[in-house]
Amino acid sequence: QSTQPSLARRRPPASPARAACDIMRQGSDLRQSLLPRPAKAPSAPSAKGPSATTTAIAFAVFVAVRSVHPIVIDISKTDGKLPYGKATPCVINSLVDVILGNGIAFLCGGMEGLKQCWDPKPLKVFSAIAILYAFGDFLEMQSMSVMGGAAYQILLQSKLLITALIVWAIRGQRQSLLQWNVLLTIALGMSAFVMVDEAHKARSSKGGGGSSFNPMGLIFVVAKVFFSCLCAVLVEKYLKAYKDMPIYAQVAQLKFTWLWVSLALTITFDAGVTEHGFFSGWDARTAVVALSWVCKGWSTFLVLKNLDSVLKNIGEAVAIVAIYAFDVLIAGTLEGAFPVKGKDFRLDAFLLVMVVVLTVVTYTLATNSSKAVPKKK
Repeated sequence: QSTQPSLARRRPPASPARAACDIMRQGSDLRQSLLPRPAKAPSAPSAKGPSATTTAIAFAVFVAVRSVHPIVIDISKTDGKLPYGKATPCVINSLVDVILGNGIAFLCGGMEGLKQCWDPKPLKVFSAIAILYAFGDFLEMQSMSVMGGAAYQILLQSKLLITALIVWAIRGQRQSLLQWNVLLTIALGMSAFVMVDEAHKARSSKGGGGSSFNPMGLIFVVAKVFFSCLCAVLVEKYLKAYKDMPIYAQVAQLKFTWLWVSLALTITFDAGVTEHGFFSGWDARTAVVALSWVCKGWSTFLVLKNLDSVLKNIGEAVAIVAIYAFDVLIAGTLEGAFPVKGKDFRLDAFLLVMVVVLTVVTYTLATNSSKAVPKKK
């Protein structure tokens, strides 16, 4: 009588591989809310979310990936230019993701898991969205080829304004007058930073070197943000039926079409690839760029399920400070080992960086708390 309960309580510990598969089977956060949603008044207790420690780790990883990725692309430049086909790392990233997604599916679910990666019904939906994502990646590499990581990350904050406009046009969901004012302030702060940064580079170029920014970079960033925001709207609208699909299956289906569209864009618009070969200009730094793309994609799927849209937007803003700190404090010490140049600390640029960061945080927190306090009757 005493041995049966003790045997019932003894369960073999789950292997690390099985635990990883259980995590990967959970639906991803592709359908995360586009803009911070107003907090609701306290009500009945609901299911517990991730712990504070888990959230803090997820936030730190998110900030690290979002800041390291542009820095790695900057380090891969030679004389301020990308020596390789700009979108070739994106093609390799998609190929690796397809292989990883199918491999994890087979390890976790056998042939049934592998079949899930090639289910034609969701594949059609994922493929349509993947086309837009591929254009976004291509435009990101084009913009990073003509501007630094800090300027790119700052201009990337225009996603809040562009998302607000898209959501207004498609859903009729309007922002308040205060929110529009904050979004306009973000746009003006971004413009001021780019103008100040460009003016400083123009003064420096008189002694040689030239500027690493041109107006096409701004066009590429705005186009990239538009595609990303449109993807987010479509994902939230059309993927409701597939929210419980395992992460690895979603990645495999997305990246299959993503791979071929990225390859087509590279061959069509990058003459160097067609003339000198796909891997022309590649070196160890380029391989790290491709690895950075892989890490960015998988961390996005796995980490964001522990972050709400508020922390995500704040994390994007904190990444600006991290990149700026790298340019000022660390890049100068790496000049001998990598083709990267440090920047002098300039108060005007620093203040504009902080204006953009704090305004993004203000918009995020204000939107989240606008309805947190119930009205008194």
